[in-house]
Amino acid sequence: MKSIDVAASVGKWFLLQYVLLALMPYFFEGIYGDGLLVLMFLYTTSYAAYWEYVPKEKRVAWIFAPYLIYLIIAVALCFIVDKWRLSLWLCLLWPVYGLGCFIGVKYVKRWYKQTKSRYRYGGAAAKFAIALLFIALKCICVSWECLGQGSFDGEKKELLGRRDYLTGKLVVEPEEVLDAMPSTIGEQFRGEWALYSCSMLSQALVNISRLYPETRTENLQMIDSLIGVVMSKELRRYDSMRWYEDPLETLDGNKSHVSYLSHLAWMICGYKKAGGDGKYDRMLDSLCRTMNRRICESKAMNLPTYPGEAVYVPDMLVAIVALNEYADLYGGKYRATVKRWTERAKKEWLDEGSGLLVSFLKEDGCKYDDSFVKGSYSALNCYYLTFIDKTFARKQYDTLKRLFWKDSWVTGLKEYWDRCYYFGLDIDAGFILFELSPSGTAFLTGAATYFGDVQVRSGILKTAEIAGHTVGCGNRRHYLLGNVALVGEAIMLAMRTHRGF
Repeated sequence: MKSIDVAASVGKWFLLQYVLLALMPYFFEGIYGDGLLVLMFLYTTSYAAYWEYVPKEKRVAWIFAPYLIYLIIAVALCFIVDKWRLSLWLCLLWPVYGLGCFIGVKYVKRWYKQTKSRYRYGGAAAKFAIALLFIALKCICVSWECLGQGSFDGEKKELLGRRDYLTGKLVVEPEEVLDAMPSTIGEQFRGEWALYSCSMLSQALVNISRLYPETRTENLQMIDSLIGVVMSKELRRYDSMRWYEDPLETLDGNKSHVSYLSHLAWMICGYKKAGGDGKYDRMLDSLCRTMNRRICESKAMNLPTYPGEAVYVPDMLVAIVALNEYADLYGGKYRATVKRWTERAKKEWLDEGSGLLVSFLKEDGCKYDDSFVKGSYSALNCYYLTFIDKTFARKQYDTLKRLFWKDSWVTGLKEYWDRCYYFGLDIDAGFILFELSPSGTAFLTGAATYFGDVQVRSGILKTAEIAGHTVGCGNRRHYLLGNVALVGEAIMLAMRTHRGF
């Protein structure tokens, strides 16, 4: 029973210290990492065990014993662990933070009891005051994290920290990438999310190489590794499962595979544009030749992502982007296909009510009678169009802002423009809250960054900070929600680095 009590006490105090630490990054900039959490766990465990096992009459006399045990282990770690970045002084003084938390909690408990007993609604007022304290800390934290945003020089440290976090999660073995995706969404969506995570991180690395040329060599190596992950049998299994054939082993066939093939081709184009060698040239030629043939053989110039399902316009746009990028590299080859598809999109595939590209099409290219436009799909369409037709992209972006943008205390993009949908769950949009679409808001960042819309971009980054909450781990930085949906972290990095050069 005592061991259970110790475990419960460690869990309670460690969680409290972690939450407070996460709400005060402006105090611990640059030192908040795994080592710090290890130290916090060490002294918390030492004192929790001491308090439980040592008799009350001896606690004061031996009060420094747990500290000495902690200090011996902490100093040993400094010399034994190669990547231990914490100084001896920090190891020596860090338990003072735990002591401060302990004293603060005891004081708050005493104040709460006194307030509750003295006043009629004292308990409720005290709880409200404590809640306000945490809200104030959160507001200060958001303001601090938003400092420096708006210029790529000011955001450099943060962007590189987010890059390092993502590469640590995705530049690994394919099985580890798939394991990093939520298991509850099923095998198909795990594969899709893994593909999108690698694809978006790859594009972010291309962007970062242009923003900060001194990082190009290391970025190129990571793009190379990501291409290897996407080409693996483990990752492409989700597409093979739906089409009953392997996408890379059947390039001479006629089945679509458009989503998988287009993302892989786009990644290789990015590798080439970032200065990569010709190791993937034959694969890129085969991918683009296959996609171009299948698109041109389709009467509607559209290919379904999966058999028996609608044509998802954002998935088709990735293929058009890849062909356009290939045309930039190889003297305009396949540019005619890109132009034909874009012209048809402008004339045939716009939603009559909104003027935006539709989200779904029938395989024959006809619009659905009851079709509707989703904010998440439209924002992603705008992003992809910036690679193809800047004028068309700008018109779509302006229309999207006018119909879907919600400017309030939490700004963002609505998932629907013609109906009220305050709460819900969508596999593409995410958790819809107060009409706002998490995915749509993230995707809109790409076009806002590209067109230099500072007000919209800043509003989105503030919303992302409120909802996601940035935490640090050594030199790495990420939204706390990135541990739940890694694909969102990768998308956000690609979108906020999509500068229009």
